[in-house]
Amino acid sequence: MGYPGTSLLRPGVDPATIMPTLPDTGTANQSVLYALADGTGGFPILNTNDIFGGLSKIAHEQDEYYFIGYTPPDAPEGSCHALKVKMDHGGMEVRARSGYCTAKPKDMLAGKSAGSELEAHAAGTDQGTIAGTVEAPYFYTSPNEARVNVAMQFPSNSIDFSKEKDKYHADLKILGVAYRPDGTVGARFSEEVPIDLEKDEWKQFLQKPTSYSNQFDIAPGKYRLEVVLSAGGQGFGKFEVPLTIDPYDGKSFSISSLALSNQFASVQGLGGAVTEDLLSDRMTFIANSVEIIPSANNQFKKTDTVALYAQVYDPHLLDDKPPAIHIAFNVVNTKTGETLITARGVNPTVADKGNTVVPLGLRIPINELPPGSYRIDLQATDDSGARSRIRSVAFDAE
Repeated sequence: MGYPGTSLLRPGVDPATIMPTLPDTGTANQSVLYALADGTGGFPILNTNDIFGGLSKIAHEQDEYYFIGYTPPDAPEGSCHALKVKMDHGGMEVRARSGYCTAKPKDMLAGKSAGSELEAHAAGTDQGTIAGTVEAPYFYTSPNEARVNVAMQFPSNSIDFSKEKDKYHADLKILGVAYRPDGTVGARFSEEVPIDLEKDEWKQFLQKPTSYSNQFDIAPGKYRLEVVLSAGGQGFGKFEVPLTIDPYDGKSFSISSLALSNQFASVQGLGGAVTEDLLSDRMTFIANSVEIIPSANNQFKKTDTVALYAQVYDPHLLDDKPPAIHIAFNVVNTKTGETLITARGVNPTVADKGNTVVPLGLRIPINELPPGSYRIDLQATDDSGARSRIRSVAFDAE
């Protein structure tokens, strides 16, 4: 399938194919807002210029109401629970959350001996004995604030399991610290992740690498992200990622960094993991009803289906006549400098009215590239003449 405005240097290659559109399942941004408002006991006000009417509705809601609360029982951190409120008296409208999650602390190991040990590793020069990879793309959440998605992958056989009968247990401890050039800390996170497996599950678990992901917020600036992993026993791994986040005022045309992935999930409504992510304030990456899970290792096989995800931010989308957005990108061989693929005039998914964030999902034709190391250079523009800076991401094709 071809797309108007797309030009390719090599015939038969269509790198600009947008991720396949699945049937509308309520996951468009507007539907997300409706579902999120309903699920948290509120109501949406959108697709209208009647600001006074919306404010009046909010004020009327405050005139007469009863507030009921309760203390839920203890539950494991990170678990989610459904809520339902019924009234045995007519003529009343109930607004209540559909559920809640017991959020994990952002810095679970702070002040603990395990956290202090990981901090010492982060500040030291020893890289440890556990090898692995880390990618950390970022996406703006508000003016001068970005959400960094940390994705890590490492060999499962590096985890030190304890065995009791036919059960296997391990505790992973992870610390991430973003250091400024002067050595001060710009942001950090830490977490303890228990793993409990039956014998057969343990055998299967060891056959594939272990993946871990987390997210944290940070201000624009230049950082050195240190991620330290303790996988039980005395072994640990330390991974360093340079992280530069450009300033963003929320009023100018801009684009996030680029994330690559070979893992996708069809999003059906707001069920399952997407609902849990929304309730736990975890950013999801959805384009054309497909959730894209950023990779921790940008090394792909020719048989992989690989996609690029990014977000375009355009305040002109609030204009009466919003401009069209266009994407252009090159795939460059980093060893020779040769541009193998060029695409121009790619049109991403149109944002919902009133939304200035446009999700971008593009298929990258790994199967058409010879083995080697590559770089994608991507730029976004709109019809108003706005132009983003060029964003790049590197990958290897086997």
